[in-house]
Amino acid sequence: MPERAAVRPDGARVQPVRENETAHATANSTQQAPVEEELDSTFYSGGSYGIEIQEETNVYSDMAEHAAMSFAAGQDDMARSTLQSMVKGNNDPAALRLWAMLFDLLRLQGDHDAFNTLCLEFAQTCELSPPSWGETQNKTQEAAEENDHEHVMIQGTLVGDAPLFNDLLQAMSQGETRHLNFGRLASLDGEAAAKLAKLLNQARKRKLAWELEGAEGLTTRLVKRTLAGQRQNEPLWLLLLELYQYLGKESEFEEKALDYAITFEVSPPAWEQAHSPIPKVKTTSAPNASRIAKPPPPVLQGEILEGKLDAVKALLKPGQECSVDFSLVSRMDFVSATSLSNLIRTSGCSAVTLYHPNRLVAEILRMAGTDRVAKVELSKY
Repeated sequence: MPERAAVRPDGARVQPVRENETAHATANSTQQAPVEEELDSTFYSGGSYGIEIQEETNVYSDMAEHAAMSFAAGQDDMARSTLQSMVKGNNDPAALRLWAMLFDLLRLQGDHDAFNTLCLEFAQTCELSPPSWGETQNKTQEAAEENDHEHVMIQGTLVGDAPLFNDLLQAMSQGETRHLNFGRLASLDGEAAAKLAKLLNQARKRKLAWELEGAEGLTTRLVKRTLAGQRQNEPLWLLLLELYQYLGKESEFEEKALDYAITFEVSPPAWEQAHSPIPKVKTTSAPNASRIAKPPPPVLQGEILEGKLDAVKALLKPGQECSVDFSLVSRMDFVSATSLSNLIRTSGCSAVTLYHPNRLVAEILRMAGTDRVAKVELSKY
């Protein structure tokens, strides 16, 4: 009998396909299967424990962005919880970027015990060698070597009975200068806030040359815990007002001082500005720079928030290849990362390289598209 043409639902006729034609088509399709275009993974090469991670839209990308945005907003505990929940028992190569972010977050928080526990879990789960705690710590130490006696890195959780306060009190009584870095301070209790506020106040009144670094992020977190009309956390109020004076933020000080007076029914402190430049730019060597004949890139330190990029802008020279070491930038918000992308795009530099941001800052830079206008080079563990 003659073969009947199949009819599609739309009424169009389909030519019959004989058995030998079907076999030929199947063989041909096997030989000429379309090859999926490989996604660009340049941004994460070098930071993936030797495994190349492809950039893709999946739950890991979403969680990485969520954790990075939480950290950038000062919500360290939320970022840590997100990352811990995603890496637990997870040996998927695509999740290695989350492991790397969590390692860096624990470093920034100064939680050595949790870091060591995570190293053991990482080795057992992923069957790979974990990173070492000392790499980032060594960079911090190099930054402090300029004057170890004066530079104080405050990190982790600060409590009222910390030895730090005795050291600062002695330094103040002897009229010594101090450079306090709050870039890695995760949290502090009420007693610590009260002691710190009092020390800063007395140092300022004695006109001592105390400088603060990374205080912008601390003020952002304190603002969220000092609400007008809620008569609680008074030490945090006093610390916030003191930080505003060191940062030269008079309008913010006046507004918060009025809220403080109304909330606690007391006279507010008076404005007496003490200046501290933030962030500070140093010209120490970048990691592995000894092998390069070019001058070492300048190093940024502390937090970069609210789009304040004067320190970076000064380093971008039109027509030149420019580089900046981000290894000591502890935190960067999305507004600043977006502003940085625009700044680089319009700088006129022939090329820009950003060296060794921590993985949380690197994720924010990626989200802001900075990796499309500059080379972002991650450190290797």
